[in-house]
Amino acid sequence: MIFFYEFVFILMAVLAVLMGELWSRLAAFLFLAGWFAFVVVGYASFGARLTVSGSSMSDDERRWFTDARDGLRHLRLLFGLAALAALVWRIVAG
Repeated sequence: MIFFYEFVFILMAVLAVLMGELWSRLAAFLFLAGWFAFVVVGYASFGARLTVSGSSMSDDERRWFTDARDGLRHLRLLFGLAALAALVWRIVAG
């Protein structure tokens, strides 16, 4: 089963490849790096919310925030690796 965050990553990675081939590899790298930064901020936000008000949340809210944070953790890894690959692609292929 494909999760939402994996679908978002696949869509953004395909767009970055198209952008890199048709326009600019540097723009593709910056696009992926921007998504990486956005996901890092989202991950930190969910983590902070769980830390600050985790004890006052209901079990359903805590489970939702934990699942969202864990999904963003995976997305952070995927976008970090994709941005690194785009940077290598830019350096090697020119």
